[in-house]
Amino acid sequence: MHNCAQKRYATTEQPFFVTLVSAYSGWAAYGASVRDARTGRVTDLVKPPADASFGRVTSTGGGVFILTVSRPAHSVLAYRLGVDASGRAAEFNPLPGDLLPAECREIAASLSGTVLAYAAWDMTPPGRTAEAGLVDLATGVRRVASVPPGVVRDLSLANDGQTLAFQLETRSDAASGIYVASAAAADWVAHDRLLNDPDGQPYHAICPVISADGRAVYATVAQPGPWDDPHWTRLLEIPAAGGPPRVLFELRYQPDRHNAVYMWGSVCRDPAGESLLAFASSCVYRIEISSGAVIRLPFSEGQPYDAAW
Repeated sequence: MHNCAQKRYATTEQPFFVTLVSAYSGWAAYGASVRDARTGRVTDLVKPPADASFGRVTSTGGGVFILTVSRPAHSVLAYRLGVDASGRAAEFNPLPGDLLPAECREIAASLSGTVLAYAAWDMTPPGRTAEAGLVDLATGVRRVASVPPGVVRDLSLANDGQTLAFQLETRSDAASGIYVASAAAADWVAHDRLLNDPDGQPYHAICPVISADGRAVYATVAQPGPWDDPHWTRLLEIPAAGGPPRVLFELRYQPDRHNAVYMWGSVCRDPAGESLLAFASSCVYRIEISSGAVIRLPFSEGQPYDAAW
């Protein structure tokens, strides 16, 4: 049995988030930086174990995060990071057992920290997901789901761990898009629902994040202009049961060396389901979901490749 009892560190407001930045991002390279969600200030930096690198990060709420650590032999370990009320790392320890398969590239935790969704890629040949499923963090048991051809990425779990959102990339435009699935289904990847826009077409979107209650998905789209140029990047709130989306936030597109199409990359949600963070070049936008109010926070390292709040 695995002892993964949740110790809560930060307040329920979750005042801190964690980002992972690339090797070319200055002093925070290869690290997990803890940052104040109210000011953007860095409060701590956690380095991975020797001869390893961070892959992904997800939040279980209460100042607790789970990070994947990859080693040269392609093995992947899960680490638990606890952030205290001052924004410092109070704990950074590996979770016991082989919880995740080799080449695990995507993770998403439920708010309680009892369930972890994952997806592992087949790197030889590339271009497909080798395994996806759910792991019970109390027992270490993995429930593997069948996966279609293509790549499953950007997993996101609702707070109760019962509803998932993810992106599927295939060679078929009709099958690629944002999906919502029930975690209770034995094959949740196969028994999913493709989200379509009001014209009946799959959303051409990235970075799906499911709402706290599982009733909506927040996704980033590049809105084409009169000449099919991406004139706007928009963050949409898409009803999971269908219906027209709501524009939460938008920026007019400007050429940027960090991203050739979108004005921001990673998006993450706070555990309470009240706000989102959208990471752009050298800044992060904090967006209040109910009102659409936006606060711009500094982020000097460019864009993180993953983040959790």
